Amino acid sequence: MKRLINKNSRPLIWLMLMTASIMAFSCNKWDDLTSPNESSVYMAQSGERGELHFYRIDSVQEFYFGASVGGFNGAPQNMNVSFEVDPSLVSTFNTDHSYLNYNFVELPDSSYTISGLESTIDKGVSDSKALKVSVMVNKLDPYTDYVLPIKIKSISAGNLDTTMSVSYFFIDSLYIRSRTVSGTLTVSNENSGGANAKEGSVRLNDNDYSTKFLYNYVDNSWMQLKLDAPAKLNAYELTSGNDADDRDPKNWQFLGSNDGSNWTVLDEHTDYKFYNRSQTIRFEYNDPSGEQYQYYRLLIQKNNGSNLFQMTEWTLLQYY
Repeated sequence: MKRLINKNSRPLIWLMLMTASIMAFSCNKWDDLTSPNESSVYMAQSGERGELHFYRIDSVQEFYFGASVGGFNGAPQNMNVSFEVDPSLVSTFNTDHSYLNYNFVELPDSSYTISGLESTIDKGVSDSKALKVSVMVNKLDPYTDYVLPIKIKSISAGNLDTTMSVSYFFIDSLYIRSRTVSGTLTVSNENSGGANAKEGSVRLNDNDYSTKFLYNYVDNSWMQLKLDAPAKLNAYELTSGNDADDRDPKNWQFLGSNDGSNWTVLDEHTDYKFYNRSQTIRFEYNDPSGEQYQYYRLLIQKNNGSNLFQMTEWTLLQYY
């Protein structure tokens, strides 16, 4: 004889079954859960996870590295981890990425410091105490790709995951943020109509690319900006005139001073040619000394042969 079950009782039966399952599962302590990677030590930034986003500025920039332990329960005991920088891995990194035309070189020793190469993963914790690398970006060539391979050298306990024991910290570009630095303009030679004339000196840095500064040219004439306070710059921009390329600068020096009399050459160009009219060119320079100057001067030693000189815009730039 079949047993009859009231259809209305079925939801109650399902609820009882689910409650029993939850109670059975809750009898297993969380600490009893294990993972195949339990006590396996590795670098979380292994492989290509070490891309560094650094800015092209003079201040020191930092990144951190360390080790981690796999599993649910953290380190079963205090685990000491030793690291080392391994320059021999640079060629390996380039070979493994040859299809991308990588040509990285080792980050120069003189451009960084490391807070240490020893750390500890404390018992019950999953990550070691972080170690810091401080990089002096102004000592790097902005057009070179750099890599710093750091690997786990040894561990005091657990199992080392050799597939994730190396981190490649690499720089394949330096990011630029720039701001315009303003100052009080003076010039050695003024437009015949005066500073406020249609082509007077005030047009040189008015941020209007439809105007220009024009004057009767003589060799070694100059234009100068005095800042409110000394500042370290990273670049300047020149914009050629709208016509007559024989009025363009050909040879010049970019100078810095703190008294308006004694000058330091920061950048210079010879036989330079602007290939287009109203063309803006950025000239970057690297001064590792980090010196700040209050006066900046553009000394025009030669133009392209005209008895006139012209320039649309001269802008000072600071990276931050």
